[in-house]
Amino acid sequence: MLARMKQRNGWLGVTPQKTNASQRWRSPLLLATLGGLLFALLSGATLLFVPMRPVRRDYWVLAHWIGALATIAPYALYQLRHYARVRPFVLRAPYRVGIHAFFMICGTLLTGLPLVTPLVAGTRLYTIVDLAHIFFGFVFVLLVSAHLALVGAYTLAQEPNAAAARSAVRHALIGMSLIALALLYATIRSS
Repeated sequence: MLARMKQRNGWLGVTPQKTNASQRWRSPLLLATLGGLLFALLSGATLLFVPMRPVRRDYWVLAHWIGALATIAPYALYQLRHYARVRPFVLRAPYRVGIHAFFMICGTLLTGLPLVTPLVAGTRLYTIVDLAHIFFGFVFVLLVSAHLALVGAYTLAQEPNAAAARSAVRHALIGMSLIALALLYATIRSS
């Protein structure tokens, strides 16, 4: 029965998309997810590296937290669809790197939530959890960057229309950058 459900509905009830690689790089869900993750990275780096007054810091913590939480839903939906499609290829290097990136984002979320809720800033436990959050976040950035670079290179190598593939990858990179920069600009203007 389980095999019939997988056959009819795909993995976890998600039917794999029948699109080519160039179309997938242009997906609005991909752009929203990557734009939100890039905003979380930039706002987190601002918190880490830019000295600011406590009131402004609290504002940036809230903006970082809301941005990251708003990104969870599209990220989860994207990952569910993506994994349903690439599941047969998980032993290939680009996808193994992607799986490791997924585990790092889980660590980032699990360490980020206590930082804004029950932990008191300045305590030893807060410092340990904060350092773990920074570690998971930066390792996630490295792994997802490697994953995107490897998948982008694979797309360029496998796609019959090289110009369309280059355009699609460029579209994704520019789109996510514009989304993240617009969010960052709005955050800076309102702080």
